[in-house]
Amino acid sequence: MEGREVTTQQKEIITKETLLHQAFLPGIFGLLGTSFYVLGDTLIVGQALGRDGLASLNLSIPTINLMQGLGLLFGFGGATAMSRALGSGNRVRAKQWAEKTITWSIIAGLALLVTMQLFFAPIVDFLTGGGPARQGAEEYLGILLWFSPFYVMFQSLVVLLRNDSAAKRAMTALLVCSGLNVVLDALFLFGFSMGMFGAGLATGIAQVIGLGVATTHFKKAHILSDLSFRFLPPFRLMGKGMASFVMELSQGVVIFAFNAVLLWLSGEMAVSAYAIIANLSLMFTSIFLGLAQGAQPLLAQAHGGGHKDEFWMITRYAQRVSFIISIGVVAVCLATPTLLAAIFISDDPQVVAITVVGLRIYCVGFLFLGFNLIGTIALQAAAQATHSFVFALSRGMGLLVIYLLIFQHLWGITGVWLAFVAAEMTGFVWMRIALKRL
Repeated sequence: MEGREVTTQQKEIITKETLLHQAFLPGIFGLLGTSFYVLGDTLIVGQALGRDGLASLNLSIPTINLMQGLGLLFGFGGATAMSRALGSGNRVRAKQWAEKTITWSIIAGLALLVTMQLFFAPIVDFLTGGGPARQGAEEYLGILLWFSPFYVMFQSLVVLLRNDSAAKRAMTALLVCSGLNVVLDALFLFGFSMGMFGAGLATGIAQVIGLGVATTHFKKAHILSDLSFRFLPPFRLMGKGMASFVMELSQGVVIFAFNAVLLWLSGEMAVSAYAIIANLSLMFTSIFLGLAQGAQPLLAQAHGGGHKDEFWMITRYAQRVSFIISIGVVAVCLATPTLLAAIFISDDPQVVAITVVGLRIYCVGFLFLGFNLIGTIALQAAAQATHSFVFALSRGMGLLVIYLLIFQHLWGITGVWLAFVAAEMTGFVWMRIALKRL
């Protein structure tokens, strides 16, 4: 009896080590790569162009969220279906889902490009309110949007790679994209003085190169080889990926809402401070989202194969890892907020002061964020697409905007930072109840 218990325990330890090194860490570092190109933009723009550049960039970020969201919509929809098919032993069906995903990612990217070009001026006016930051946002988006098909395709393909036993290749592609973006940012802004146009061009070029690295997987792919276009209706594909799309798009909606409220409360100085907090938040969120995305293919295969014990083991282990990371993130934000703010803008004490106060409040929400993201991915993998969509929409957008409007009226700028904490706490309670009912 004792021998069996030791064997079982050893098996569990080995399984968790495998999860950590082959799924969780590649997912985390890969998503950190995704966040670093926006973070690199913000850091270099802040040092090169000051608060005006930060405001222009932050007012443009919702458009980036839309491009990433479309990629995740098709990527996660197809990847979840592909992994569930693999879990049930149907490789032919898995390949069909991959073909449909890539086809519709290309179509969506081209459609987005056409739409954005047709309505470019109204979109920029809507994002910036026509204020002083409009010119910088127009320069940045004016070049970046031409790369939107590559952007959408890259985000979608990275998710497929993780579900085709290529998590490390996905991580490499994202890190190459991130590193190149930072290098080109520094070259274009400091070397060639190209301003916001240079920042947008750097991001676009980095997306193309990252996509190129990702496509090298096709040479030795398990499922993603000899693919054909598949133009069947994408509705089931979109339904399965809707929660991931909403999670990404909600970031853009929330950034727009925060920008609008802060412009009204304190002007562009507060928006510049929020640009720093939002980008630090993006980096920290990418850690938790990378953990969740690393677990996604394993969860989908476990549930698709009917292995409920394995499904729950992966979910609970991911939650424990997430909690440990969240403690570290909050500790860093509470201990070194001035240092974190000064990395982005060092010669504007007013912006730094607002950032320090805001970050110390805002960071508490990270104690709950990881649990909520992992829970959303678990619901998707368990074929609870409607529930995961409703939760993602309510937590990431609905609740946060409601709290924002109420709290800013009660407590001003302090209420703006508290809204994020309240939304994540509410989501945490909701998700605990939802997972118990699975």
